[in-house]
Amino acid sequence: MSNTGWKEDLARDLESYALGEEPSAFEQLRAPVIEQWRTEVRRLGKEFKLVVRGQARKHPDYDDGEDICTAAVHWLDRKGRFARSMHRLYMLGEQAGEEIPLDGVDV
Repeated sequence: MSNTGWKEDLARDLESYALGEEPSAFEQLRAPVIEQWRTEVRRLGKEFKLVVRGQARKHPDYDDGEDICTAAVHWLDRKGRFARSMHRLYMLGEQAGEEIPLDGVDV
């Protein structure tokens, strides 16, 4: 991703993800990681946005272990490996909490 043409970068990335591609090995290595992450939906006026919260690792603006919240997420990998906000790719580490089992919720 470049600092100029971010709209084009975002559109290109979203198109490639929709085609089943994933970020290159280089992009994955240089992307910050969010550990102990969870998703949240936040109200923004009359609209809503999806964000990812967790602990930063390798982020250029935050110390390792610092709690962060992404900007609105435009793509969340269905396997929970990465998320793409408007300006940044994030790799996702360990998810916080317990996942719902594949069989559903125990009653």
